[in-house]
Amino acid sequence: MNRQVSAEQRTATVARLLQLRQAGTLTGEHVRLAAAGHGVAARTVRRWLHRGDQQQRAARPEWHRLSDTDREAYAYFRGNVAALARARAAVVAGESRAAGVPVPQFLIDGWAGAAPAALRTLQRAFAEQMTPAERAYWKTGEAGRRAADTYLQRPWTPRNQVWELDHKLLPILLLPRRGGAVQPWLTSVIDDGTRALLGWAITLTPSTATVLTALRMALTHEPDRGPFGAVPAHTRIDRGLEFAAEAVTDALAALVVGQHRLPGFTPHLKGKIERIHLTIEQTLLGGLPGYTHGPRDAAGRLHGPLSDRARDRENADTAAVRPMRLERFVTDYFAPWVAWYNTERPHSMIGGLTPLQAWNEDPAALHRVDERLLRHLLLAGEDKKVGPYGIRHNKLDYTAPELHGRGGQIVQIRYMPHDDRRIEVYAGGEHLCTAYPQGQLTDAQRDEFRRHAKDEAKRLAAARRRASRQARTVLAPLSDGQTGEAETRLVARADADQAGRRRDDEALRRRASTSLLGLVEPYALPPGQTYPKPTDENGR
Repeated sequence: MNRQVSAEQRTATVARLLQLRQAGTLTGEHVRLAAAGHGVAARTVRRWLHRGDQQQRAARPEWHRLSDTDREAYAYFRGNVAALARARAAVVAGESRAAGVPVPQFLIDGWAGAAPAALRTLQRAFAEQMTPAERAYWKTGEAGRRAADTYLQRPWTPRNQVWELDHKLLPILLLPRRGGAVQPWLTSVIDDGTRALLGWAITLTPSTATVLTALRMALTHEPDRGPFGAVPAHTRIDRGLEFAAEAVTDALAALVVGQHRLPGFTPHLKGKIERIHLTIEQTLLGGLPGYTHGPRDAAGRLHGPLSDRARDRENADTAAVRPMRLERFVTDYFAPWVAWYNTERPHSMIGGLTPLQAWNEDPAALHRVDERLLRHLLLAGEDKKVGPYGIRHNKLDYTAPELHGRGGQIVQIRYMPHDDRRIEVYAGGEHLCTAYPQGQLTDAQRDEFRRHAKDEAKRLAAARRRASRQARTVLAPLSDGQTGEAETRLVARADADQAGRRRDDEALRRRASTSLLGLVEPYALPPGQTYPKPTDENGR
């Protein structure tokens, strides 16, 4: 029965039979033996021997050697050998034009006196004398060269020693809180040794805040998410400005974490996180509505009810079928997918283990940090002015009792991106308070706000009265030369003045209340005196 014979096996058989022929000892038994070894007919082996194709190709002299001009022409024509052959034939024939187009002068000078070569000869020469990566580079550019290139694998690292960070534009249409449908950005942090997805953040645009959010999740140990959450030794990042921001570098430096910045446009140097992003697209996004890498019709529109055209994105809120809300995608789809990936999906590059199993089986020591210390360290920050309604942030007014009396002061706030529930407020480098949006305050928080306002007013009033008494005490001796008696007299006079003001305020209050009915309360008379009786116009 015939079976597949490789070129190497056939070449070896033909070479041996040719040796026997040259020695004069080749017989039919040798041919039948070779045929039985390959599972083919004897006449097939005789045809191999007769043609001697592999032996002749190996012994064939080099029939065309590519010159430097040939290689330059290959680059000039972007890998189009047919166009190169036409230009070369025209130059060899003494012409300066090929297919009606002038041939560049440097090719005319380089091909001067060259021997003619057919198109097929040139095609075989380029295929044999140039590497696939070199040919792909001139045809499709750097992406083609990298696809045909080979790389060194990074050495294995223990768990939580090296993290890779990167951004990814998710190919899916989602509806944010405001505006039309968009494609959100994913900022992710993975562990190099176990392939675990430790931290992530999904936002409309990548920023320093999203990087800090993903890092905070990766550093925080939460039993609900598994045993993950510890301080790494190094991080591997690209040239994205968000990763090199001062807030990120300062936070990592405070935790004594080194940063390794990769050269620009080298995604293959962080291939593990690039592979996870591809897994997200293949296993999660490809089955959801709004997937922008799905099939399209002849006009370029996506199949299905959703469209990624700019006009349709603006009208997404009024469309019959709307994209998924961003919040729902995060809570109902992406977060469960991360849990499945970390705990259930086996990975071929870590021996068929899941990231959770690889993490638990690794004995490398973990260095954890108290979550309370990370709370303020890994939050995005900016300077804000305290206004009459608190601190304005993301079109919301945040307030707290501790902000009383700080109108116009510049403070620093720290916050989680796209988390409007609270912000942390700092003044002079010290934590001042946690502020909440006014529209989301509970009754207890409102009562605390009013109570704090009253207490603050009382405190300031008491301080003002105390300062006034101290000022009078200091200034009185300068006016009449008396000390102790003047102080006693000033204090008594101040108390009497205050008591008189209270009596006047009480009388004014009574008159104001009775005047609403058209009545006027009489003035108070000294003791022993009475008001005269009312009389008519005649004095009766």
